[in-house]
Amino acid sequence: MNQIFREKKGFTLVEIAIVMVIVGLILAAATTVWRNTLESTKLSSTKSNLDNIKSAVINFAIANGRLPCPDSTVPPNNTGQSNPVGAGICTGCAAPPCFVPFQTLQIQLPGGRDSFGNVFRYDVSFDTAGGALGGLTNTSSDTFCGVLYEYMVRATDAAVPRAPCVTNTNDGADNGQIGAAGQGYSVAALIISETDTNSNIFNAPIGLNLKNIAGTLREYEMAGRTNDTTYGNLLGELTFGELFSKICTSQKTKIRIQNYTGAIKYAQFAGSSACTQVNPTTGYMDIYQGSTITFYDTLANCQAASPTCGNSVTFNMTGGNDAGTIDWSGAGIYGRDGRVQITGACASSDNTNTNP
Repeated sequence: MNQIFREKKGFTLVEIAIVMVIVGLILAAATTVWRNTLESTKLSSTKSNLDNIKSAVINFAIANGRLPCPDSTVPPNNTGQSNPVGAGICTGCAAPPCFVPFQTLQIQLPGGRDSFGNVFRYDVSFDTAGGALGGLTNTSSDTFCGVLYEYMVRATDAAVPRAPCVTNTNDGADNGQIGAAGQGYSVAALIISETDTNSNIFNAPIGLNLKNIAGTLREYEMAGRTNDTTYGNLLGELTFGELFSKICTSQKTKIRIQNYTGAIKYAQFAGSSACTQVNPTTGYMDIYQGSTITFYDTLANCQAASPTCGNSVTFNMTGGNDAGTIDWSGAGIYGRDGRVQITGACASSDNTNTNP
């Protein structure tokens, strides 16, 4: 019996050390996998939230005929309410981008934060210059698509503010503008997640990633690679084209016809004998895209069997008689209003003057 007990051996120190090393390797591998899984979950959740916010902005535009202003209240006191609440030029956001108005958008986003604990940033196309009409935040269901189309087709005009804009490293001006073709583009809205600046997931600089190095307001830079569309953090872009395709179908799109001739004009829709009076300057008509209208200089001409003056126009957002070439660089209240002007005695045509 004693001989049997003497033959039993315990683990040697070397064996124990080997086991400890193996256990350590397993734990290290498990920790790495767990961290990678957690990071991947955060990224996936944040991307999903970006898509949800973008969809909510589009739905808001469909319901209200405008884009929502940002929440300008600095976290942690941000309420998720658009400022201002009603239509108008966005106010209060002194240093864009401000924050996502999650309450206004009616989305579940506690504190407006992403999965990394940062508050989602938000910038939107609005004008701040004196006399401007507020860009895409100060429109209505009748004017939204006209103004949006104007932004789309006049996006490369010189000396026209295009903010927010996204630029690449070829644009070295750092002035909130796109210097030339190929250096960047403007967008209707941006939703930004700063992700985890400590782990530097996207090799972005610490701080508010995407904003250009000079800190120019409302200009956001791609990662530091020429002609690259990879960003320094997670970003949801809402382009003018995407917004137009989702909202401005021919069945929903309206164009505003404005009378800037200085005299009363009359309009007659195709298939109708009714003559609609359009007053000068303040008078306008909101018509559906595809409508054909004949304009007359007098009521008598409109009612006559053989009028001596009349100009029949079918209004579409293409070609000459559209909302896209109106007032882009116009002065005062006429800037970017997306309207087609009645400018001649019997004619309706795009206004190309700086002051109608």
